[in-house]
Amino acid sequence: MVIEKKGMEYEKPAVLVVDDHALILHGIKSVLEGMSEIGEVCLASAGAQAIRLMKNKFFHVIILDIELPDVSGFELMEIIRHMSPETRIVINTMHEETWLVKKMIRMGADGITLKSANLDEIRSALKCVLRGEKYFCDEFNTIKKMLRLSGDTNDYQSMLTKREMEILEAISTGMQTKEIAESLHVSVNTVESHRKSLFSKFEVKNVVQLVVKAIDNGIVHLKSRNKF
Repeated sequence: MVIEKKGMEYEKPAVLVVDDHALILHGIKSVLEGMSEIGEVCLASAGAQAIRLMKNKFFHVIILDIELPDVSGFELMEIIRHMSPETRIVINTMHEETWLVKKMIRMGADGITLKSANLDEIRSALKCVLRGEKYFCDEFNTIKKMLRLSGDTNDYQSMLTKREMEILEAISTGMQTKEIAESLHVSVNTVESHRKSLFSKFEVKNVVQLVVKAIDNGIVHLKSRNKF
């Protein structure tokens, strides 16, 4: 496939691959470089690096992981959509959790592939999204079908681990990170990690939104601190 651009006759589609695992980056690059219809292939191991590359070049497709060292793949998707609405996004992930599948679809991923699949699937996904179509690997199509049958409703409580539930309940009482860490006998970093996970699962950006959504869904009830 070639793309017509102003000021030049034709340009093959450029692709950016974003992943913090070098083996995966170079494995995908080797597959893409073997495709005659693909032009330049650029690599980024973090979100900030990907953004810098996007400022200087238009990418027809960006293949990204949702776990990056400096920003979540979901946040990067929002940035990509803002910076380059025409860019097609393919998520290449190891995760198959239902809540994550819902979020990927809801955020408008153009394609989803699993890292455990053969790299040839990346080739199939690219060809599909460059035609303007959606591509979901077999595993994700199965999950999508299950979601449709279940009404695609969010069961937030089933998404939470026991530790996340404990931290959510503590947050709902107004406890701060250090206090929660001391109460549960874990490190501050552990609490922060679970807090970020809660934000992601509930699709919120701050503690107030988190608590309100948890209350609305009947997961926690407001309690005074001396009753926690």
